[in-house]
Parts: sequence; C-alpha cells; structure tokens
Amino acid sequence: MASPQMYLSLARNFFQRNNPVEAVIMGVVQGVYNLVTLNSRMKLLRYRYMLETQKLERIETTLNQFNPYERQGNKMNRAF
Repeated sequence: MASPQMYLSLARNFFQRNNPVEAVIMGVVQGVYNLVTLNSRMKLLRYRYMLETQKLERIETTLNQFNPYERQGNKMNRAF
C-alpha cells in the first residue's frame, strides 16, 4: 500500500492543475457575459442573415436574366 503522503501530494497536484472553484467562477462569468451580450450578438446574426439573403437574391436575379424560361408563380413558362 502506498503512503498517504503520496496520495495527498497527488490530490494537491490535481487540484492545482484543475481548480474546481476557478472553473465554477469562470463558468458563471462566461454565462453572465453571454446574457449581457446576447442582444448585440443577435443583432449581428440578423445583419449577416440579411446580407446572405441579399446575396442569394442577387445571384437568383442574375441567373434568371439569362434564363430562357421565365418564372410565372410556381410554374415555368416554357415557350417552345
């Protein structure tokens, strides 16, 4: 059986590397930060979404300019 002093030194080294109190505090701080900045991050995501939809609409209009079939509602107007 190993000495209790070795177990104590192993436990001390473990808690020095993996400080549970610090981990809990950092988790709380990160959660509060996420709650505080949620509104601005949502605003940025809405802006990015708007830009991507505009890009997609521009691509679709460019592709439909050279399309011999014109869209009419959900159906294609095929003129043969």
